[in-house]
Amino acid sequence: MVDLVRRVLAVRDAAVIGGAAPRHAVRALAFFGSLNIWFWAIVGVPTLIAGVYYFGIASDLYVSEAKFVVRGPTKGPVSALSAMLGGAADSAVSEDTYAVHDYLMSRDVVRRLDRADDLRALLGRPEGDLLTRFPGVWYWRKDFEALYDAYSRFVSVDIDSTSGVSTLRVEAFRPADARRIAVALLSFSEQLVNALNARARHDSLAIFQREVDSTEQRIAKIQSQLTAYRVKQKMLDPKSAAIGPLELLAQLNAQLTSSKARLAEIIRNSPRSPQIRLVRTRIASLERLVTEEHSKITGEGDSVATALGEYERLDVQRLLAEKQLASAFTSLEGARLQAQRQQIYLETIAQPNLADYPLYPKRFVSFLTVVVTCLLAYGIAWLLIASVREHAAA
Repeated sequence: MVDLVRRVLAVRDAAVIGGAAPRHAVRALAFFGSLNIWFWAIVGVPTLIAGVYYFGIASDLYVSEAKFVVRGPTKGPVSALSAMLGGAADSAVSEDTYAVHDYLMSRDVVRRLDRADDLRALLGRPEGDLLTRFPGVWYWRKDFEALYDAYSRFVSVDIDSTSGVSTLRVEAFRPADARRIAVALLSFSEQLVNALNARARHDSLAIFQREVDSTEQRIAKIQSQLTAYRVKQKMLDPKSAAIGPLELLAQLNAQLTSSKARLAEIIRNSPRSPQIRLVRTRIASLERLVTEEHSKITGEGDSVATALGEYERLDVQRLLAEKQLASAFTSLEGARLQAQRQQIYLETIAQPNLADYPLYPKRFVSFLTVVVTCLLAYGIAWLLIASVREHAAA
């Protein structure tokens, strides 16, 4: 307290000598002297550091912004329950949109940017300050994980749940660098969407394509069996070949019936006619020929019925396989049309811009935020200490 009085008297004497009003200096010195060390530790030092950094060290950051929307297949109608639970608000946002967002912030994208656009150099420009650029004060951390952490500070992607529009923001120390990264990220996103389309199309068509291929192979196998059977039986078409024996058998049956009718008529009219023996001989010959033709048509072994049965079995299998192939082709075309309708599209609404002036850091706002935060922290600490002292005194 004695030191404070001495400083006040010294300031007053100096003010009198200089011709200034002593009370202002005394009041200022008294105010600063009343502040304890905790105020300087909680408020003064952080505020001083923030002022030095934001107004003397912090580097300018340029922002390139792009807007895009991911459109996929139309979803089913939203139920009343989901609408009540808020599901209708997210109906404009598809799962594919979140997939693109996750990809943009993934390690795979960082690797691609590092290989294709030298991301390390873009984030480590000499214009950047030691706290912001890569690797910055952590000069020994130049591994991939450190690059990925730095990338997440410079790139962000947000979405409007109402419209489904995504906003890609890229910060960099040069406006051309920010635009270059944003253009590359949009290109990578389009490539991802194309890959998702190709994968979905392949998966949806693979089953039907395998069915078509399997049916075609089955038809080719049956056709080979039919060809081998024709060669073995030495006939081009067993159905056509069977017509001749059947017609011959029909003619023999007709002649046999006619001969029997003539024999009956001769016996009735002339029982002693010498033609009876000739007619009977003819009837016996016809019956033997009919029996032989029957054996050729319906007998065992190489009969027409056996040959025709095996041929018809193979022919029926071929017809069924052809119908199955036609059905498989129809299903394949339907799946192809469905796959086209379910494609995902990435439409760029606003192309990445080339910034005219830096948007960050917000020096005054950031500094004021630090000051207010420190003051609030000091006030809370002061209230806690005062409360403890009050309880201790009680």
